[in-house]
Amino acid sequence: MAQQANNFIVIDDDPVNNRICKIIIERISPDNVISCFADSQEAVDYLLRSFAKESGNTIMLLDINMPGLSGWDVLDHFEQLEATVRDQITVYILSSSVDAYDKKKADENRFVAGYIEKPLTMERVKQLLEPA
Repeated sequence: MAQQANNFIVIDDDPVNNRICKIIIERISPDNVISCFADSQEAVDYLLRSFAKESGNTIMLLDINMPGLSGWDVLDHFEQLEATVRDQITVYILSSSVDAYDKKKADENRFVAGYIEKPLTMERVKQLLEPA
């Protein structure tokens, strides 16, 4: 049985990647709500102001290298969220970076559940939805 994720949040400054992610997620999990943000500050504002405590389990796919707020900056803001909100969101880095430093930094961040190299695949989405 698949994990009960009610939402996906995709944060990446590349709108093409966001569209690809949305299509792939919809094919695997059509009943989920998918929110895509090309502007990382808009994503932070959404998390701080609009993400409801009762939104349900959410998987966040977060790019690292973005103008304005980087993925690391987004994680700094994420840390400031109420625990009741944070506990509903499982964060995965989704990046084209193959830099060992980025992978190590992601591994060391207590809020990051994993590191996914782009592009997102249908198989990877299936793995994300598998029960823990």
